[in-house]
Amino acid sequence: PPPPPPPPPPPPMEEMFGPPLDAPPPPPDVADAAEGVVPPPDLSDAEGAMLWAVLEVANEALMESDPNLQVTEGGVKDIQADVLEKVFGVMEKQGRTELVDEDRAYIHRRVSALVAKALATGRRFAKLDRIVCNVGGARGWVPGTVQALNEDDPSDPTGLRPLPYVVKIDPPESRLVSVPKDTNECARAEVCFGTREDGLWFTRMCLPKAVKRGSQRSGRRFGKGDRVACAVEDESGDFSDWAAGEVVEVDHAVAEDWRGDVLMAGGLAPYRVLLDSGATVLVHADEHWLVRDLTLQPAGPRVAADGTRCLKRMGKRRTGDGWESFDHTTRKVRKLADGSSDDDD
Repeated sequence: PPPPPPPPPPPPMEEMFGPPLDAPPPPPDVADAAEGVVPPPDLSDAEGAMLWAVLEVANEALMESDPNLQVTEGGVKDIQADVLEKVFGVMEKQGRTELVDEDRAYIHRRVSALVAKALATGRRFAKLDRIVCNVGGARGWVPGTVQALNEDDPSDPTGLRPLPYVVKIDPPESRLVSVPKDTNECARAEVCFGTREDGLWFTRMCLPKAVKRGSQRSGRRFGKGDRVACAVEDESGDFSDWAAGEVVEVDHAVAEDWRGDVLMAGGLAPYRVLLDSGATVLVHADEHWLVRDLTLQPAGPRVAADGTRCLKRMGKRRTGDGWESFDHTTRKVRKLADGSSDDDD
């Protein structure tokens, strides 16, 4: 009889390892995994053995680079997938089925660098953060709220590359979308746009399309000439800052505009603000996470790579004769009883 046909080629790596996750156990024990774990269905036995060999060295390198298991579970899976994609791909292209010393040295260097990066950054956004997502098409970007982090990707048979974020996008669509990678090309913070190119388009996109019950206020929180802190992208574009400025217009009219065959509605941006840097931004919603009283929120990092997060509505601070609490939405300040501190709930 004729010999059986050769096995089909493996799928592209992005299909195998799909999009990216966060929580803490050690990397899987490949020695145990090799006994009872079947490689992804589209891989031959030889390719499966290659995959496990690469993964075993990657896990050794992970234990060397992160002996205290500080990298999250999602971070570990991202690192494993990155190394598998690069090394497995080279071996397949060169027709090799066994690792060589050069492969092992590369894996250790790569894992060490990725561990250092994971420990320095982690996920950029947290649950309930407001972000904008790239959903493709003519419109491109839509605003929404992070609902979950590091969810399993149903399209990834290996389970090695979970989805960084699941986001509920705003009305009128009000549906869940997955963010495949934790990069600026896929997701970025929802801020007061205008410091970068395409700021007006992002503002139109983020202007509220529906009003939540109780969110309509009788008046604006600020008036012309008020000093405020606005949420803006930081220099890297990956995180955000509070930037000082002055309200120069209340209820700024934003005209509708076409992009391709998509008409983006206009509306009223609550404030146009001239920043101290000279840039002008539009505040598309009168919310404390976008604009604050500068006397309560000094300029500085809003969300940063070092873990800084300055987003809470309520705050406390020390004054000359004690402590006081404040509300960024109402701008009300009250003195706290003696002995209270910012460690108190």
